[in-house]
Amino acid sequence: MLTVSFPAVAQNIQTGPFRLNLGFTAGADFRDNANLSENHPKADVLLTVGPTLSGGVFLPFSGGEEFTLTVAATYSHSVTGVQGDSFGAPLTAALALPIYVAEWNVVLSDTFTYQNDPLDTTFAANRAQVDQYVNTASASATRQLGRFSTTFAAQRMDDIYPSDPSLEQVDYVFSFTPAYFLREGYSVFIRNSYGINELSDPALRDSTGYSVDLGVNGQITKSLNGTVSLGWSHLDLAATKTNGVQSIDGVDAAVSLSYTHPQRPSTTHTLSFFHSPGISLGLENSSIQETTGLNYTIAHRLNRYMTVAPSIGWTHLKSLSGSSEIADIIVVGVSLQRQITKKLTGSFAYQYQTRNSNLSGQSYDVNEVTVNMNYTF
Repeated sequence: MLTVSFPAVAQNIQTGPFRLNLGFTAGADFRDNANLSENHPKADVLLTVGPTLSGGVFLPFSGGEEFTLTVAATYSHSVTGVQGDSFGAPLTAALALPIYVAEWNVVLSDTFTYQNDPLDTTFAANRAQVDQYVNTASASATRQLGRFSTTFAAQRMDDIYPSDPSLEQVDYVFSFTPAYFLREGYSVFIRNSYGINELSDPALRDSTGYSVDLGVNGQITKSLNGTVSLGWSHLDLAATKTNGVQSIDGVDAAVSLSYTHPQRPSTTHTLSFFHSPGISLGLENSSIQETTGLNYTIAHRLNRYMTVAPSIGWTHLKSLSGSSEIADIIVVGVSLQRQITKKLTGSFAYQYQTRNSNLSGQSYDVNEVTVNMNYTF
């Protein structure tokens, strides 16, 4: 993908509670395999124009909290006609409200996103690109007792696809997490979670499950911070007339670490690893899949104005109910960002994605190149 964006006519809006940046973007987008085909890839060029808006709204009744908003309204014209013309309006809105009840810290939050070109998701799942709305509402209550803390949390996530309701799903997660702080900013925790997954497609199977994870979180050393957890998960799938998988048990693990060597502060290493014995809607025509993944990024500041960041990622998906697909996705890329002036920044990124599946016609590659120029007042 080659994207060249030239934001222009930007203006800060600072009136009352509003703190917004208004801009305009125009660009060109190239993909060497826009139709995600194994045997007949077709390249495409999209010409895109439209305004952008980002910033926040301060809420005086919430103790200084801010409602954040990022939105664009763009029109894309396909030069080759492979993808067709489209109107895009990617949007992200988020709000978090802390409330203190007695000695409990209660946080209510909601995040809404809209995306009509979710290439990364469709690439892994091998699904058609469709408009997608995601709303995540959550509530948590935490109480600190010396070195001990207790957190109760609940979350609901709605995936909505107006053009293909069969893809829709609703997820609920309830958790109880006691923790012990070994020192300030570093704790050991035991997370106990219960989840409910409801799928709209009648051919697929809903699921419920629970997990118990032991882990550490926070500033592990002066140079290393993040989260490491290991646990056990159990999933029950809804009854079916066939003799398919009824339950899934297995080890789950998650690692998210950031490391900066004290003698090399200009370089930051970021590593993430995840394994789950069962997730929903990761592959087409599959109710549940085992998933494993690894991502590694190095962000190196060449000088005070320029940063380069190579990255590599791998994801393994194995269907456990429904289709028999097993797929591996590898992503390799590099990005370069430069601050040209105090208000103007430019970035360049290249990314190569390859999908290898055991099913015929489900393996393909995509090359992407992105160039952006961003100006803010």
